[in-house]
Amino acid sequence: MATDLEYINLFNACTISPLKFAEINRIIDDKIINNKSRYQAVRNKLLNLTQYTYRNTCFLREPDENFLKNNPKIANSFFSRSFSDTGLFSESTGIPWYFIACVHYRESNSDFNRHLHNGDPLSGFTKQYPPDRPKISHGPPFTFEESAVDALKLRSLDKEAVWSLPKVLMRLERYNGAAQAYQTNHINSPYLWGGSNLYTKGGFPRDHVFSLDYVNKQIGTGVILKAMENRGLINIPRQ
Repeated sequence: MATDLEYINLFNACTISPLKFAEINRIIDDKIINNKSRYQAVRNKLLNLTQYTYRNTCFLREPDENFLKNNPKIANSFFSRSFSDTGLFSESTGIPWYFIACVHYRESNSDFNRHLHNGDPLSGFTKQYPPDRPKISHGPPFTFEESAVDALKLRSLDKEAVWSLPKVLMRLERYNGAAQAYQTNHINSPYLWGGSNLYTKGGFPRDHVFSLDYVNKQIGTGVILKAMENRGLINIPRQ
């Protein structure tokens, strides 16, 4: 694992491979930006926020169906905007939506039918590590959102207060890319740097099997974030 300064220096030194520009932009546009609201919804669930508020009355919990039936003006006329539009909380509060999006891309190629934990199908509990997830009040099938909340809580990411650039990169690497074999062989993790000048080869063709000649072809999460910043889509605080 790198220090905060080392992560910042790596991010600054990262140059995206020209051969990967088109692929990275497709990932950003089709898989990440198009689904931003779903990643924000996971973040809001972790913050215990309901999705909606009302113009004249702010409900800390979404009213139940009986209340709405008995108050049609509220249900029909005053139904309004999402919390993210009201200024009730800062966009910098909680897990950044782009962190969730990057993990989702790496774990399952942004497939909303798979667990954020490890890419196993939502039709059942996880089989790969961590197994038998999510731990919620019902059995399969699961929604992406409820499983994603479980995956992030399992790693205590909902309790993290600081989401600066080095912390984002560190937590991404810890999610599934911080293997001792990378450090031993002086290889930057492809989970972060695949598709850039910072990674050439070396990785795991399958679980627990490391090869110096294997090339991980997925785009790294740090590379995606660098491309998003270059396009002005996000601005990650440095400290």
